[in-house]
Amino acid sequence: MPHQLAYHNATRLDVAALLPAFSEKILEIGCGTGATLNFLKSSGRCSWVGGVEIAPAAQALAAQSLDRCWCGNVETLDLGLPEGDLDVVLCPDVLEHLVDPWAAIGRLVTLLKPGGILIASLPNIRNYKVSLGLLLNGKWEYQDAGILDRTHLRFFVRETAVELLTRGGLRVDLVAPVLALKTWRLKWMLNAASGGRLTDLYATQYLVRGVKPSTHQSGP
Repeated sequence: MPHQLAYHNATRLDVAALLPAFSEKILEIGCGTGATLNFLKSSGRCSWVGGVEIAPAAQALAAQSLDRCWCGNVETLDLGLPEGDLDVVLCPDVLEHLVDPWAAIGRLVTLLKPGGILIASLPNIRNYKVSLGLLLNGKWEYQDAGILDRTHLRFFVRETAVELLTRGGLRVDLVAPVLALKTWRLKWMLNAASGGRLTDLYATQYLVRGVKPSTHQSGP
């Protein structure tokens, strides 16, 4: 598989782990070749999967296996889905590439049923590899991949990642850091000694899950 398509062919098991045991309809924004959605459907986690992918080659492959797949930019694409149609919307590694992710979240939330969930993974700009380089050396160098991917238009820390979902009308019930500590034992030791206070510096991403409130929730 060409390198570019291999990038779009990853199965996000960390995202799948945050889903309910079963969700009838799941939509993924930035679905790549559909690997995550196909995994969820083949393992009995849902009965319908749809995807949105901006890269035509990846979308063409995804369209062969998904129930429905759109090619285009989610910020301008008319999905034609009715309000309250979906149980889950997945946004892995995509919102940071958008001009206005806040507006995009707002539109996606309207597609969720009451009680439906949206899960996003967002890069953590506070990671020490970025923040220390900026603080100590005045360096902010874009890269081909990673937190400073040159195609990233928006940047987040834990608090603003949460705020992105809450502004869209969701109730955030889970925030999970993605830690790349396996290659450096000292990181584990320092984080443990600090009582976990270094987590925000070590996290490369945050997985954030939001729930659409029920329209029939009772008051306090």
